Amino acid sequence: MSRHALDKLVQDCGSLLTAELEAGRILGGAACVRDVAADRQWTVFVGRNAPDGPPVSLDSVVRLYSMTKPVLAVLALRLIDAGLLPGLDVPAAELAAGLPGVAVPAGMTLRRLLSMTSGLAGSKHERMEQVYRAAGIVQFDYTERGYATDEADFLRRIFACELSAPPGTQWEYGRSADVAGLLIQHHLGTSLDALFARHVFEPLGMTSSGFFLPPGRPAESVLQPPVDPPTGESLTGLDKATGFRSAGSGGLASLRDYLSFLEAVFFPGPGPAFLGPAARAELLSDQITGLHDTGPDYIPGPDWGFSLNLGITPRHCRPEDARQVAWLGRAGTSFIVDVERELIMLFAAPCYGRTRVLRATFAGLADDHLRQTASTR
Repeated sequence: MSRHALDKLVQDCGSLLTAELEAGRILGGAACVRDVAADRQWTVFVGRNAPDGPPVSLDSVVRLYSMTKPVLAVLALRLIDAGLLPGLDVPAAELAAGLPGVAVPAGMTLRRLLSMTSGLAGSKHERMEQVYRAAGIVQFDYTERGYATDEADFLRRIFACELSAPPGTQWEYGRSADVAGLLIQHHLGTSLDALFARHVFEPLGMTSSGFFLPPGRPAESVLQPPVDPPTGESLTGLDKATGFRSAGSGGLASLRDYLSFLEAVFFPGPGPAFLGPAARAELLSDQITGLHDTGPDYIPGPDWGFSLNLGITPRHCRPEDARQVAWLGRAGTSFIVDVERELIMLFAAPCYGRTRVLRATFAGLADDHLRQTASTR
């Protein structure tokens, strides 16, 4: 993609972020575009991390929400490569062995948990939400209530509930990633944050990432919304160092760190690859062929990997067909990776209520500039 086209893309993203800032919908935001093939990077920042905080920069830390899910998938694939997990099709019951009071349904596997075909329900399934609420299961958020959930008790409660559908028969966005992370943690006898650090963050030099703000990082470095709008509760203090580790939506990372993660995963350089060929092929494969549009949910995209929308040609992709992957977090952070053009686009506009609007607007800008570039070739 030409330098001029990327200049214009970032300029337009800056105009969008400035409009959101001036309307009072965000405190700050960022757009980062990396041309991996040309080793060039464009960034635009608006506003501040907090009203009295420093200006937004690549070192601003964001609460990832669902952008934690791709990190979990990569962790699982690296653990399999290292021989620490039996494989994607290991029964979830095997991972849960020894957990008192936990009975995992037959047919549930790690692959089905990561691909959201496990039979566990999501927030768009009204009847199952009532079942979960009655069982004392609440969706993770960054409030004190969310962190107070006991991890083993969460597994006991959710597995005591009926399934939304038999495993492998329906795709439904929900609590599968949280369950997968906690089962991996139990199976290996190592805390999930330690596994993330050892197998993902440390190898990539991601020093500002974790389930909790790493020591030495000031609270002023975090770009975040002021409250959790569904409840109006304040988000938990950034000095928290213990509590529920949500592999589905509990991560934090600086923009610089997340860019490093995306590049290592999707554009391996010379030398030992961060993911082996088989693991990367799994990541870029459609994991739900035949189950598209079967669940009561809103996630778009023709195909689905491990917490990645896949834009592919033709539909139901093989790894060599992958053209674009994308995902978003609930509070306004999203990414688009154009595999074919070797572009990474990372956007941060922490807010609620406009998450999908902003994600679609950023994606529309990127698509427009990509089409214009293709038409001039």
